[in-house]
Amino acid sequence: MNPRVSLLMVLCLGITVLFAGCTSPVGPQPTPTPTATPVATTPVPAVESPVMIIDPRLDEMKISLEAVEREDGQGVILKLKVDPHGAAISRDGADILTTFFAYNTADKPAGYAPASADEVRSAGIPYRSIFFTVYDAPVEFTADLPRDSEIKGLDISKDYVYGAVVWIRD
Repeated sequence: MNPRVSLLMVLCLGITVLFAGCTSPVGPQPTPTPTATPVATTPVPAVESPVMIIDPRLDEMKISLEAVEREDGQGVILKLKVDPHGAAISRDGADILTTFFAYNTADKPAGYAPASADEVRSAGIPYRSIFFTVYDAPVEFTADLPRDSEIKGLDISKDYVYGAVVWIRD
């Protein structure tokens, strides 16, 4: 090998080592700590009472649900009003199955609201189902929850949601 080429290679290697040392910081460097980046979460909107799930075949009827807390603080009385005026009802009337329910919001995931009577029955919340027939006159029905339910877990001193599933019985 040519001595000039060898000398050039050694010189280039020496310059590289010299400059490599100049770019490093002097002294020990602190270990960087990872910082948590906040993740924006969209809050789940609160469910508001009353939750009404009504059979679309009952759209012509005026259906409302009111609640009154019991004076002894042991539950809530739900009152369903059904006004069939203007609805096309057969001479035999309309057979309706209603499932009243109430639950504490802290006992369920945020935004929880049952979508059917089956969901109400399987949710482990106080409920009462009643069957009635509507003819041509307004009717009212009540349910006292949790008194009328086998499931007694309702504390009205805490936030709660109430509602009803109103469905034509097929």
